[in-house]
Amino acid sequence: MVTTSTQEERPNAVGTNRWRRPLIYFLFVVPAAAIALFLVQARTSWVGDEPAQAGMAGQLVAPLHDVLGLVLVACAIVVVATQLAGALAARFQQPRVVGEITAGLLLGPTVLGLLAPSVSELLFPGDVRFFLTTIGQLGVIFFMFEVGRELPFSLLKKNTSAAVIVGHAGIAIPFVLGVCLAVWPLADLRPEGVGSGPFAIFIGVALSVTAFPVLAKILHDRKIKDTRIGALGMATAGIDDVTAWCLLALVVAGVNGDSLGSVLGIVLLSVTYAAMMWWVVRPLLARLAAYTDADPSRSPILMIAILMLIMLSSGATAMIGIEAIFGAFLAGIVTPRSSRGATEFAFRLSGPTHWLMLPVFFAGIGLSTDLWDAASGAGGLVMGLVLLVAVGGKFLGVVLPALAVGTGARTALALGSMMNCRGLTEIVVLNLGLSLGVISADLFAAFLIMTLLTTAVTGPLLELLRPRSGPDVVMWQMEPEAVQEPVSSSTRS
Repeated sequence: MVTTSTQEERPNAVGTNRWRRPLIYFLFVVPAAAIALFLVQARTSWVGDEPAQAGMAGQLVAPLHDVLGLVLVACAIVVVATQLAGALAARFQQPRVVGEITAGLLLGPTVLGLLAPSVSELLFPGDVRFFLTTIGQLGVIFFMFEVGRELPFSLLKKNTSAAVIVGHAGIAIPFVLGVCLAVWPLADLRPEGVGSGPFAIFIGVALSVTAFPVLAKILHDRKIKDTRIGALGMATAGIDDVTAWCLLALVVAGVNGDSLGSVLGIVLLSVTYAAMMWWVVRPLLARLAAYTDADPSRSPILMIAILMLIMLSSGATAMIGIEAIFGAFLAGIVTPRSSRGATEFAFRLSGPTHWLMLPVFFAGIGLSTDLWDAASGAGGLVMGLVLLVAVGGKFLGVVLPALAVGTGARTALALGSMMNCRGLTEIVVLNLGLSLGVISADLFAAFLIMTLLTTAVTGPLLELLRPRSGPDVVMWQMEPEAVQEPVSSSTRS
């Protein structure tokens, strides 16, 4: 009892004098602060003899600390604008990516730069754009990792024959039409120094792409994902994605290669590297995942290993000559799907990727795109032609093969609508083409408009084509044993 009373009285004993602590603070802290302030004011100078200018390979003009402040302010503006626009798009049952890309365009010369050019230059000067581009490219690398990890291998096994036929036809026909478009109507828009071969193949690929992550989100929101047509659509989109990335890698190799021999060398190295990732890295990573999942405290080991794999694989493919995004895509493919640690890593990575880095990427696209300039003259005709070939090529390439394998008319048309969903994947492809100089800024803008429109109409078309009766109804019913592919935060777009 004595001990208890002593412990209860001790706090009161310390604070018996209410003026003691302020007095101690005044005696020890205030004089020291005053002396330090006097010495700084009297014996030092706030301005150096020769103010140093920060620089980064000739990119920066303003001091680094000033640029950092501007970058943080710009990022805050971009995040708020894109999230508000994304939420508005979602309210109208549209993919968030439609609103986010639109917000990026509003911040650029299309709207803000036109209405208030001084404000645009104040918020996004050249130094700031340099850093925004870097942040955005890092977001694209992490997004490509998510795309690779979410490829529906389980659905591909269940729908192999139909998915391969429809998926490859859905790429082949738009690809051929794209090559024809590049050879004739768009030939004059080919940038100087770019071969007609890489230009034609790139246009073909750009018209063939389907955005699997965005499509998965649309199907999930409209309760189609676990139906028979949803499973077939996702499997077909997966085939489409893999084939398109392989063709795009060929384009990049053609652009970066100086001769036919160097192009073949890049292709051979790329195939060898992909085989090594699948046959060597994938089993090793699976063993590491089994080891770390046995004890939750070991999870950080797997997370660090996956992060290092993304970085090293991206760097390896960049050095090979097919760009960093392909390495991140391969890293996602070989990452275990069922591992608890890998799933937790993907969840943690998706936050900064989708709430900061990808919005900054969209802003970078908007800051470099002037739709008014692109639509002037014959630009409007080019936009209409690109949209017509993109939509018509996909429907022609998907609907006819789907009917041939035995689907009904509504189901075939619905598959055509699904494969017309371009989304963020198309934006990544277009940005790569622009950075490599394969396409011009005006042609980029034409494809960007096509991407926004085809992505926006996918959901409404699916609702319009949903059968209420008839033989097609069975394809829109839930599968008896629906394969539950996770809809991660990456598919929120």
